[in-house]
Amino acid sequence: MLEVWGRKNANQVIQVLWTLAELGLEYKRYSVGVSAGDLDTDEYKALNPNSKIPTIRDNGFVLWESHAIIRYLAREYGLGTLYPTDSQQAALSDQWMTWSTDSFMGTFFPVFWQLVRTKEPERDYDKIAEMAKKSSDILRILEGHLINNHFVAGKELTYGDIPLGVLIHKYFVLDIERPSLPGIEAWYGRLCEREAFQEHAIQPFGNSPEEFLELQRLGEQ
Repeated sequence: MLEVWGRKNANQVIQVLWTLAELGLEYKRYSVGVSAGDLDTDEYKALNPNSKIPTIRDNGFVLWESHAIIRYLAREYGLGTLYPTDSQQAALSDQWMTWSTDSFMGTFFPVFWQLVRTKEPERDYDKIAEMAKKSSDILRILEGHLINNHFVAGKELTYGDIPLGVLIHKYFVLDIERPSLPGIEAWYGRLCEREAFQEHAIQPFGNSPEEFLELQRLGEQ
């Protein structure tokens, strides 16, 4: 059986678990995490020398880095569905997967960190507003694409929607000012209709470091 290492509410692990659910694959998950101290064990480092999550093992084949894992799973078990056979659709999936990290995440994660991982008296609300606006401005690039497409590679969900979808859920849940982005809103609505997205991507993360760490502890169980 396919094995997964990582707590179920970690951003990159959520992406992998959502992928597995879309593919209908059975797996066994091992709860490892920072607070448990088991990322630095010799046993885990033999699988992933980076001491990070997620990691998978598929019939003896070990792989780490969430995007690599998503591509592998989609191509191995979802070729023609989650992984398009059309080379241009696959390229678009790769494009938006890379964009999610290289463009959107850099401006958005400081917002998440300030509002969730920082104690309220220490938050810089001017910086939050500034980075939230930058995030919304960057999202207009995605908006221009999704206004004419149901998903990032066209009419059907592909692996390219997954990293973006996990981040966009957080974007819509956080208490920030958001402009109207009808294309993204419609796309997010389509994601929310998917059972796999509901099960894995719609994860609570709290409104304070204490709440976040408690949810992290529960996610490592």
